[in-house]
Amino acid sequence: MLSSCKTKQISTTSSESSVVDYTVAQVQQQQPQFSYLNISKMDIVANYGTQQLSFRATVKAVTDSLLVFSVQPLLGVEMFRLEFTPTSFRIIDKWNRKYTDNTYDFLRYSLGVDVNFNVIQALFFNQLFVVDGVVAPNQFVVETLPQEPTRFVHLATGLIQRFELVDKQMAIAKTELIVDKGRLTCTYANHRMQNGVRFPLALNITMQVGGKLADLDCQISQLEFNKSFKYSTVNLERYEKVAFSKIIP
Repeated sequence: MLSSCKTKQISTTSSESSVVDYTVAQVQQQQPQFSYLNISKMDIVANYGTQQLSFRATVKAVTDSLLVFSVQPLLGVEMFRLEFTPTSFRIIDKWNRKYTDNTYDFLRYSLGVDVNFNVIQALFFNQLFVVDGVVAPNQFVVETLPQEPTRFVHLATGLIQRFELVDKQMAIAKTELIVDKGRLTCTYANHRMQNGVRFPLALNITMQVGGKLADLDCQISQLEFNKSFKYSTVNLERYEKVAFSKIIP
């Protein structure tokens, strides 16, 4: 599917470069930026294969350090926890008292793309990023077609990244990662200002890897920024350490 995408260098004219420079700068200026994020109420509908689940979740994040998702299907009782740090991620199944620890090499091997902490953080934070480097204007071309939203495109070996913008706000409305093994699409909507940060209250994540398809529809109703919070870790002494596939098949 991506055999023709073999270079990271993108040639543009000087006028095109000026458009890219300006647009990248505007997106980075307008995108959510904060030190702390605390989502205390998020409703999720998840589809995986033939199964559909509805549950509530919370999210706590310290930018560039920690990203934690807590799944609470029953009356606020935590059942699952996903903890992401810059070096590894952990999934805790509190119902069955099991957990799994993995480095991001696991995701790189499974998905065929270098999905690391920075990528996961940027996807959830509704931010501009490049998988294989640092955001810079020369990493993108800008698509501007009549009657179509403005789009950024980044090409790398075996990878296409595409960002669709809400033109007036210069906010990211859609992010796509396309690789040989599949596709990840994040769609953002209902951007609202909270504590001086404009953030999407609606997020849809669709991932297709091989023949497997998963979909998460997230609706955020309570959140705050830049207020420190208490975070308690789980004592895993009585938990069984298992392989990733024993928790998420």
